[in-house]
Amino acid sequence: MIETEKKAGNQRRIESREKPAWDEDHITVRLVLNESVNAYEILINKYQAPIYNLFLRMLHNREEAEELTQDAFVRAYEALPGFRFEYRFFSWLYRIAVNLALNALKKQKRFVGSEYLNNIPDEKDEKTAENKEHMKWAVDQLKDIYKAVIVLKYYQQLSYQEVAFALNIPEKKVRSRLYDARLQLKTFLERSNYY
Repeated sequence: MIETEKKAGNQRRIESREKPAWDEDHITVRLVLNESVNAYEILINKYQAPIYNLFLRMLHNREEAEELTQDAFVRAYEALPGFRFEYRFFSWLYRIAVNLALNALKKQKRFVGSEYLNNIPDEKDEKTAENKEHMKWAVDQLKDIYKAVIVLKYYQQLSYQEVAFALNIPEKKVRSRLYDARLQLKTFLERSNYY
């Protein structure tokens, strides 16, 4: 009896995770698919800032972040007929954006130095700005797979499930990569005599 109830509870959790209730975004997507001219603009206005911030945090270049933000929305629009309504639009769009960011990082294969950090907005408190700049430097030292989970989880504040969906990896792998990334960050900060 208890085992049956436990299985039923687990099944309900799995079903609720896989099939979120319809929300405003699903309704808006349906309008776009039904050729409503202005409906896609609603999604752009809602998610433009978070997508731009994702690119800015991963690439540290405002112009590139702006270009990739536009590209992400164009690609999402083109792929919208294949959108699966059991997913949240937000998570689906993030997956597109993360893939674009990772591809951009692969193409550049660059070492992020202080010249890239200058593209980040200044902070009022000098100590806070110094701490943030040092942490950005440490995050930029990570391999792309670790950098992506750090940016998505801590800067974009996605849930473990949303990060897993965006990166197309199991949630357990997200937790493992975050653990490894935090250890690497600690090592980078210790070596730089900052931590």
